[in-house]
This record gives sequence, structure tokens and C-alpha cells, in this order.
Amino acid sequence: MKNPDEVEIISIFQSRFGQKSSFVPEDLEILAMANRNFAVKSDMLVQSTDVPTGMKLHQVARKSMVSCVSDFACKGVKPRYATISLAIPQGFTRKMINDLADGFAQASREFDVKIVGGDVNKGKEIVIDVSMFGIGTGKITTKGRGKKRVMFIITSGPFGYSSSGLKIILGNIKAEPKFVKKCKKSVFLPTPRLEFGLRAARYFSSSMDSSDGLSTTLNDMSRLSKKRFVIDAVPTGKDVETFAEKKRMSLTDLVFCGGEEYEIVATVPAKKIQAVRRLAKRLDVPLFEIGRVTSGKNVSLRDGERETPLKRCGWVHLRS
Repeated sequence: MKNPDEVEIISIFQSRFGQKSSFVPEDLEILAMANRNFAVKSDMLVQSTDVPTGMKLHQVARKSMVSCVSDFACKGVKPRYATISLAIPQGFTRKMINDLADGFAQASREFDVKIVGGDVNKGKEIVIDVSMFGIGTGKITTKGRGKKRVMFIITSGPFGYSSSGLKIILGNIKAEPKFVKKCKKSVFLPTPRLEFGLRAARYFSSSMDSSDGLSTTLNDMSRLSKKRFVIDAVPTGKDVETFAEKKRMSLTDLVFCGGEEYEIVATVPAKKIQAVRRLAKRLDVPLFEIGRVTSGKNVSLRDGERETPLKRCGWVHLRS
């Protein structure tokens, strides 16, 4: 019998917490307290699995905050406070600690999130656990079922740059310098769509952060909404297509199976899509309309008259 992966481990924990435990892994938790909706998110960064070669310590610290901010963004909730717990290896110098502190400070300013506490311990490698908190003042977008109406599927940006970047970094693959720089920036300095999410969420019928991979996100949304997602446009750039063709890589894998893209994936009713388009243009967000929601189940990729199933293929910790 194989050992459980991340998804199975969370399911086991949920079963022990009682019938009222219904949290969804890798998403924002909304807690009703004192007649207010409190939003909570925790995310852990581990050096050996989350930090590629060449990433600087201030970038590592910032990325640990980005992971939480992205989940707030897709739900249209402003993150306000954060606590940070760290495991630091023996031998870390004062300069290294200062570099981490600079990254946390940069993220705090960039996303207007106040760091209010945490913990420090010794470990064999860098581990950063961030917990973030906010208050939902309006409609909080869920992943629930939608009504029977025409629904667009959108993403807040292109996919394929992070996965291309990881292949370039880890596999020492050569490519055009401009493309390499763009991909490495996507890996080292990911930027969540916080302002767009805060202003666009009221138009969404459902939404998720895409950091575990686009195919995983789409399949989760399809399952939770009990609807079929038909994808007829691949959200990427011409340079990713050229890279895939030259290196004889699967474009579908680069775009749908990568992960580490902190984009918003959402469904939008047809009567609200024009408002989302205008907002994206105003905020200079590269909106991609990638498909439609229909009756049925699962996710399929349509190319002309041909349709193929789009299976989950994103990142899952501990999967053998």
C-alpha cells in the first residue's frame, strides 16, 4: 500500500475533526465570528520543495507571503494581518537574517499587510509558515454551485512561464535571454492579482487561486460546482508556444500542469463579463477568457470539433 499524499493526508485529518469540519485544502477559510466574516489562510514554504536554485533569501520571504495573499485576492478579501513562524538552520548569518527580514518587510508594504507576530525555531532547512487574516466586508466569492445560466471561465493572466522557468533553472535549458528573464521573474517574483481580485470578485460566481496548477484548479472548481468545464482557449503567450515547439515539450503540460502561477481562475455570468473586461483593461490585467461552464461533469479541452479530457496534473506534495 502506497503512502498517502497531501490530499489524502488532509482528508484523514478532516475525518478526525468531526462532521462539521468542511475546510477545503489550499483555500481561504471564512469564519463567522461576532457577526463578522473573518478570513484566515495558512501556507507553508519549505526550502527543499519550494525554493529553486538561484532564488535569493528576500525573494523566498516575499514568496511565502504571496502564497497567502493570492488566496485572499481570488475571494475578494483584503488581507490585513499576518503572523510568521520560521525554522532557521544552524549557521545562518546576520546578513542572511537581514535578507529574510527585508523580504518580509517588502511584502508587508507591497500588499499592505501588517506583520503582528510569530515564532522562530531551529531546523535542518528553511521553513516559513505564514498565517494571514482579514475581514470580509461584502460578498465573499465561494466555489459553490452556480445557477443554470451562461458562464464564462476566465484567468487573470497567462500560464506556462513559471513551469518554463523551472525547466530552464532545474534542467539548465537554454532559451532566448528575454524569455529566460521573463520566466525567472515569474518564478522568483510572482505577483498575485490582489487589486483586481478585490474589485472584480463581486462579478464572480466562483473563483480559486491557481498556484497548484491550472488543471488542478479547473478540476476542483468543476467538481465543487457539479458542472462541466469546457476549455477552448489556452491561456498563454506566443513566446511560451515557441519555447515548447523548439524544445519539443508539450504546450498543454507547460500551461496546465505547472503550478506556481498565482493567478485568479473564476467563472463569470455572461451579463457581468463586460464589467470584468473593462476592469481588467483599466488595471492593465491580461484577462484570458478560456472557456464555458456547461451541464455535466469534469473538464475537457476542445480543439475544433475534438475534445479530450483534461485530467489533474498539477503539483501535489508527497505524491509518489
